[in-house]
Amino acid sequence: MLRILFLGFILISMHSAKAQGSINDYKYIVVPKNYSFLKGDDMYQLNSLTNFLFNKYGFEAYMQGNEYPKDLKDNGCKALRADLKRKSSMFVTKLTLDLIDCNGTIIYTSEEGKSREKEFKKAYHEALRDLFKSVKTLNYKYSGDKKEDTVKKERVKSPEIKEKVVISSPSENLITYLYNDVNYIFKKQEYGYELFKKEVQVSIGKAFKSTNGQSYIVDAGDLSGHGYFDNYGNFILERINPLTSKLITDTLARQ
Repeated sequence: MLRILFLGFILISMHSAKAQGSINDYKYIVVPKNYSFLKGDDMYQLNSLTNFLFNKYGFEAYMQGNEYPKDLKDNGCKALRADLKRKSSMFVTKLTLDLIDCNGTIIYTSEEGKSREKEFKKAYHEALRDLFKSVKTLNYKYSGDKKEDTVKKERVKSPEIKEKVVISSPSENLITYLYNDVNYIFKKQEYGYELFKKEVQVSIGKAFKSTNGQSYIVDAGDLSGHGYFDNYGNFILERINPLTSKLITDTLARQ
């Protein structure tokens, strides 16, 4: 019995460490005005309480629609979006929290929070505070600035290199790119490229060569936008920030 309990503890610890490593890469949390299981904005002050608890436990959280920091306005992918899910029975209110990146990937799911309170507001608040006990154990600390500083230093080593030098498309028929820890394959076609997720070999869309021959119109779900190859063969994608509706630039790094 003790052996089973020990193995269970190890598995939980490994899950927490993995989630923590991912969450620390994100600088902000955006809390929506409303959750899908409620009928109005900030009903029962549940969204406000979510925002408060994130800030209490070391995150930098903002309510959707409020003024964002400049770097978040420029790049919505610096934030994770919070989403509460309800699973209630006749006597118990249960809530779980998902943290979702700008591509719709769930980065973290909390432990379940529970309450036996009968009154809705008290039940939701108690269940939310209960699930935040698992969020607290992540000991969140943003680490992304160090990575960004390293990238910036590497870029300034050769001052004559321009940021937006466009080159002709690579000659290979299959090219692998890395973006947000996901590998993508660009497969050359007559119209441009077909895009695949490498791990599952699933087509996610297409990149159509524009009339100037140096840029592409990308139709690939969350990666849809306008793109071009830089002088290193990376694919530079310009698209609309899903949080702020402003233009952002992402780099798919050639592997």
